[in-house]
Amino acid sequence: MRYSTYQSIYEPVNSEAVKSNIGHVKRLFADAKIPTWMLKLIMVSLIIFVGCSTVLTVFAGDEGDVLPGGKIAVSQGETLWSISLEHKPENIDTRVYIEAMKKVNQLESTSIQAGQVLILPQFTP
Repeated sequence: MRYSTYQSIYEPVNSEAVKSNIGHVKRLFADAKIPTWMLKLIMVSLIIFVGCSTVLTVFAGDEGDVLPGGKIAVSQGETLWSISLEHKPENIDTRVYIEAMKKVNQLESTSIQAGQVLILPQFTP
């Protein structure tokens, strides 16, 4: 049995077809007579738009409608993250819920201690 060479392993099955498809795409853009700078501008704008919409989605949620709810005693090894995963509504981002917990409990940082009593935030519909 003969071993394949590096080139034969990574060479496309039909390299002529691949080259002709790439040439077809290049001709398509050339026939449209769209300047390269305009394509670059469109791509950068699209990336910025998607990035900004993602950031807005992450921070969606209104902390102004936070009300105090039930209370919970912190057990050994628990963090704000683990507590929020157990008690937050499904439609709220965990980070938003943690910020609401900090606001309701007047915490300046995310560090909590075992035995500490925390008020769980509730959001108005």
